[in-house]
Amino acid sequence: MNKFFVLPTRDRRVAKGDYIVCISLKNKKSLKLGRFAVLVRRSPEIKRELRVPCQVAVDRNLGDDKVRVDQSLRNALGILFEYDEKEFTVEIYLLRLSLFKKLRYFTSYFLLGRRYLFFRVCKADISDLEKNICRIPMDCFKLLGCEEGDKVIYEYPIHEGDFYRLKEFAIRCFGAYEEMIKSREEMEEENISARYPSAERLLKVSPDIPRIFLDAHARETLQVEPLCAVRVRRDLSHLFLKQIREFGVILFLSMIASVQILPIKMSWQSLHLIFVVSMAIAFVLILLNIRAKIK
Repeated sequence: MNKFFVLPTRDRRVAKGDYIVCISLKNKKSLKLGRFAVLVRRSPEIKRELRVPCQVAVDRNLGDDKVRVDQSLRNALGILFEYDEKEFTVEIYLLRLSLFKKLRYFTSYFLLGRRYLFFRVCKADISDLEKNICRIPMDCFKLLGCEEGDKVIYEYPIHEGDFYRLKEFAIRCFGAYEEMIKSREEMEEENISARYPSAERLLKVSPDIPRIFLDAHARETLQVEPLCAVRVRRDLSHLFLKQIREFGVILFLSMIASVQILPIKMSWQSLHLIFVVSMAIAFVLILLNIRAKIK
């Protein structure tokens, strides 16, 4: 059996910066789940599959036909805020991550800070096509811990046999202003075949998760369709290089100026030591600065 009735989560202490699904120990073993899973809901409203990746937690007091799911995951899957306990069902599948992705997952949480947001896929405006950019609401940048113009990574689970793998794509992200969103809402229709289908009218989830505007190339790269949900996080490598450019160069120039001002003779060995110490301090401060944007 791989159909479960959906209940809200109660205890999120094991979440550690991610969204969780709670399942009984018996079902976790029978489905051969690890730490990560994909929730799947086959939506009759839009006649397509909605998928979300998440972390797995064990609830020993949970019945075998039920799971507890975070609110953000329920919204992304098109599950109403208020619903009958047996109105919606989801399926759960194993999500396999490579060793590198697992190391990055835990390192990003403990060292740099990590936050995910789910977004509803919408078609990009004409002016944004073929520019390798996406747009999200302006208030989402601070939640992600980045700024407008930074790169983000959006993720979507791809089906492979009896399990899923996480596909990722890095893209530069700009703001979708209120005027743009309102204009799009006026063009949307309650028809999945329309050029601009309305998630709010079709899925009946209000308020829905934020929108992400992607062109056809970006959607095809992740194999997503309009109204699917993608998980987004900031691109840490992009942020780190950006911090080096903005912060490291200033520190390096300050170090040179300090050496010239000091009224003592410096050997090459002393200069090398100062350089290494300065770079180490800069590295630590950059990490702290990146972490502080979320923590």
